[in-house]
Amino acid sequence: MRRKAPAAQQDFFPQRTFLAPIGPPTPIVWSAFTAAEQELLLEDLDGWVTWLAERYRLDHRVVPGCWTQHPELIEELSALQLAWQGAFSMSAVPDAPLNWHERFAVARLRISDWVSRSGCRPDAHRSL
Repeated sequence: MRRKAPAAQQDFFPQRTFLAPIGPPTPIVWSAFTAAEQELLLEDLDGWVTWLAERYRLDHRVVPGCWTQHPELIEELSALQLAWQGAFSMSAVPDAPLNWHERFAVARLRISDWVSRSGCRPDAHRSL
């Protein structure tokens, strides 16, 4: 019989959100899609970014609420999602998740830099 984890450990185990990626992911070339197709792709990306921000406790300095209005953030987060899918797919090599986390650390610095230059605040978007 499986023991129930103490309350402190229960926070570690997330709710099921995604299916495990099965095969190699396909990069998104945003300009190759129509506006309607981009909107659908962005909805999918938004679900992943929401999970990412919650799981890694990222605040508005890394992922502002208006990230979908910044093409550079869409590109960066899309690439990060692609790398995550590859790192956590069933065909990934054993150290792929560790490599993803190393790239994630560097990506957070780049994203934070873009966000700081945008001038966006938690309650206000600023178009460049």
